[in-house]
Amino acid sequence: MRRLAEALFRCCSVSHLVLAALLFFLLPAPHSEAMDLTAELTGGYDSNPALTDPSDGSGFSVYGLRAGQPFVLTDGLGLDLSMEGRYQDYWSVGDNYRVQADGAVTYKLAGGRFLPALLGEVAAYRDALIEADERNEAMVGIRADWIISSRLTLGFEESFRWLSYSNWALPFSGKGQGRKETKDGKGGGGHSEGFLSEAGWKASPWGLDAAENGKSPLSTLYPPRDNRLLSTGLNLDIFILSSLNGRVFAAYGDLVSSLDMESYREIQAGAALSWAPASEWLVEAEAAWFRTDYHRVPENMIRVRQTNDVWSAGIQVSRFWGTFEVFGQAGWKSGDAPLDYESYTQTVIQCGLSYSF
Repeated sequence: MRRLAEALFRCCSVSHLVLAALLFFLLPAPHSEAMDLTAELTGGYDSNPALTDPSDGSGFSVYGLRAGQPFVLTDGLGLDLSMEGRYQDYWSVGDNYRVQADGAVTYKLAGGRFLPALLGEVAAYRDALIEADERNEAMVGIRADWIISSRLTLGFEESFRWLSYSNWALPFSGKGQGRKETKDGKGGGGHSEGFLSEAGWKASPWGLDAAENGKSPLSTLYPPRDNRLLSTGLNLDIFILSSLNGRVFAAYGDLVSSLDMESYREIQAGAALSWAPASEWLVEAEAAWFRTDYHRVPENMIRVRQTNDVWSAGIQVSRFWGTFEVFGQAGWKSGDAPLDYESYTQTVIQCGLSYSF
């Protein structure tokens, strides 16, 4: 918990504005409901934290804190504010943490059957394993839930997210890209160094010019990226039985990067099930598929980087004792890319407990 507190302090400059807003609403809150506080402690093993091939696995522990405060502004208007921090302590590789603040204003229409909302979020993410992923984020969006019947609820969300990265990096240096940024500013992880060797250039898709010049688009550090992500999502919740709920979802994203070759379009589809066999037990399972199309890649790189596919699946079993929750999770992810060293598999197994107060 001490490390989480230090991470929160290091990110205070990102969260000053949000903290001020929280204090503004918390101090005079005559119509506020009870604050929700949750602490979480998790331990487990990640077979591939960097999403590279070959992988470098590590055990880990996670420390999390969340504070949420709902407000009733009028009969049909509500405000929800929250702050949370999550510190992931890897035992064999670099750690990461994320600090985030969220707000949502919701209005009830049609007798509460239609619920539009305005959304906002700011966050800071730091990663000692892949420094190219370190960034600050801000998001605004809208969400609407329509209760069609007692068994069906349709949801829609549109969001615009700004991602401001902190460090100079090689192109495609994030998780799942086959290359991670190291302290000396060179690419590491996967087979990227071998692929970018002098012998590799002579047979590479960039041709003789790259070999003669000793450079390629992937061997040069670029300034910190400044990205914009527009996302659209749909989901349908199906209340099959009193103890069994399902969800199907789909999403589309369009990222415009300051480094053109990293711009992409992405589609996602998936399904989830939630089963409560007894009041103290909950079983949740989810499977999803992503396809990423790098539509602004230069023509001389199309053959090696165009479309990536990712499949994922996971399950969680929870047991509740009042405000305590003990849970176990297992997750699997597989990425398939034109470049062999960018394909990967990951398995994460963890268990933990959370306490709400």
